[in-house]
Amino acid sequence: MGWKKALVNGGKIVAKQVSPDVFNLGAKIGAEIIEKQKNLIKIPDLKDVHIDEALRVLKDELNLTPTPAIANPSIAFADESENDVMYSEPRFGSRVNPKTPVKVYYLTQEVINKSKKLLGNVVQEFKVPKIIGLNVYEAREDLEGLGLIVTEKIEKPSLIFISNEDGQVTRITYPNNQKIGLKLKTGDRIWLYYVNEEVILESRALKDKKEKDKQEKIDKIGKTAKDILKGINAGAVEATHNIAQNVKKPLIKKKVSSDKIEE
Repeated sequence: MGWKKALVNGGKIVAKQVSPDVFNLGAKIGAEIIEKQKNLIKIPDLKDVHIDEALRVLKDELNLTPTPAIANPSIAFADESENDVMYSEPRFGSRVNPKTPVKVYYLTQEVINKSKKLLGNVVQEFKVPKIIGLNVYEAREDLEGLGLIVTEKIEKPSLIFISNEDGQVTRITYPNNQKIGLKLKTGDRIWLYYVNEEVILESRALKDKKEKDKQEKIDKIGKTAKDILKGINAGAVEATHNIAQNVKKPLIKKKVSSDKIEE
């Protein structure tokens, strides 16, 4: 017995041994998980939003339970503004249940002043961190923690993004897409590129269109080849018929001439 046949037969035996109640329970659990996923709420990117507006959005519009908290000084906050939100716990982009507590960290002027002092005391050069493939919010926190000034940029749809995940980082550059070398230093401004669900869907649509166009081209070439072959066959038949007619005519004339001689 081949391994494929054995596997199929084994599956049939297991299926016979499992009761319908177990199957129904599994289906019910699966349906509940799917329904729960539908009800999850995505925490939006609220960085640089005023703390009061951020709390309103999370509570009134998204049905979450936000709590304000003052962020600790960081060199990443030296150029930020008072009362602006920096990050949250759970992190921006996380999907949570309704009423989930969300801590929203914002800046006071005191924190900003301390952050500026830190930046003045700490200027260093370091290797470009490995953030490609990370979630954009996680990557941003890591980069800002190094004293970099980060601006997020959404990629344009492309075939290379069809397998990416929502919020996944694709590359980093200096402003205006200038290439980054092997090292960065504290205070550098960088662009952080990522993809969202819309870009991924549009990228997949591009792939589908490309495959459709390719198939239409193949079909067109096949039809053209078929028409050419049909024309060649038709021409061959006609040529054969003409040859037969040309061969037959002299024979007829010769027969007529013989008859006249006999007369």
